[in-house]
Amino acid sequence: MWRRLGKTVGLLWVWAVILPALGCAQKPDTAISQLDPYVGGRPPAIARLPRPPVKQPLLPQAGGERGWIPPGGVSNRWNSIVIHHSASDRSTPQGMRDWHVNGRGWVALGYHFVIGNGVGYGDGKVYVGERWTKQMHGAHCKTPGNQYNNHGIGICLIGDLQTHAPTRNQIAALTKLLAFLTAESRIPSSRILTHGGVTGKTECPGRYFSLRPVLDRLSMQQFSASSN
Repeated sequence: MWRRLGKTVGLLWVWAVILPALGCAQKPDTAISQLDPYVGGRPPAIARLPRPPVKQPLLPQAGGERGWIPPGGVSNRWNSIVIHHSASDRSTPQGMRDWHVNGRGWVALGYHFVIGNGVGYGDGKVYVGERWTKQMHGAHCKTPGNQYNNHGIGICLIGDLQTHAPTRNQIAALTKLLAFLTAESRIPSSRILTHGGVTGKTECPGRYFSLRPVLDRLSMQQFSASSN
């Protein structure tokens, strides 16, 4: 009896130990979702190229608008500013440009900036002309030697200022623009002039435009900026 019991225990040991070791035991199935879809190895990872640095736009001084800075910066050619009026309340920057180009044969609008009166163009809205964007000479104040066209920045207030004063918004915009231009171009207030004041041959920018109050406002704005 003891001999039979020993044989039985031996057979049980073979089934429990030897056969699994020989690889006969069934392995659990692998789920399809766990299989690697790349047969023969995965492709190499794609290297990410570094992003180019973002070029920060130039910021204007003296509270100026971003669009007042030309793409290539402000030239050192400017030494004066000349103020004009359009002599018509219904003028627009585009209309004046069309007349200067098609009527007079100029390459662009004669002024560097135009400030609207709210009729055909926004009240106090500043239009930046092509001559300023490209830092070109002006075509707004002809004198012997062409000093004020070559080196003077032309600003035109829309309106007939022979019959009425400019709007409050126009004066506010003009003061802000003058603060920007004098800071960027190092132009002293003594070189802010009127068309008629330069040539003595015209009443432009009109009898109802007074330069002195504008210069006083500019001085206060410059003092306030320097105190902050």
